[in-house]
Amino acid sequence: MIEGYVKVGTITKTHSLNGNVIITTNTNLLERYSKEPVFIYLDGGLVPFFISQDGISVRNHKSYIVKFKYIDSIDKADQLTGSDVFLESSLFQDEKLSPEDLDIYDMIGFNVYDEISDKDGTILEVNDCSGNVLLSIEIDNDKVLLPFNENFVKNLDFSKKSLIVSIPSDLFDLNKNI
Repeated sequence: MIEGYVKVGTITKTHSLNGNVIITTNTNLLERYSKEPVFIYLDGGLVPFFISQDGISVRNHKSYIVKFKYIDSIDKADQLTGSDVFLESSLFQDEKLSPEDLDIYDMIGFNVYDEISDKDGTILEVNDCSGNVLLSIEIDNDKVLLPFNENFVKNLDFSKKSLIVSIPSDLFDLNKNI
């Protein structure tokens, strides 16, 4: 996770000889913010790129074909392969985004507040088990696996990097036996 930015996908491969790339993502944020610069993590830092006009098209439900300005050959596009793609988080500060709009793995390190125990903690891991997301949370030196659903997650604020949850004490007891 990079401060001030939200990961929206990864460039997985090139597409065609004219410099297009395939970006794999779990969100539609690239399409929604295609006029804004995207930032690609290259050589230890974020580099801004602009998507060409009409330079984004849906490939399938998990990826886009993207044409960046000034990337006009397969050789240039190949240098971007494997890189993560980010948008500035300030784009979303006035917008309420749903968890589906963002990469769930960006929640690692978020602060957690449990309403039941009145204790704070941290998300250590995010595990996606065939679409069933489990959060590994440490609260007061106890680790708990918490299903990521509306029964347990009461509020998620990506801009504040915080999560309010309701963890039944039985779930803490269950996780002590793991």
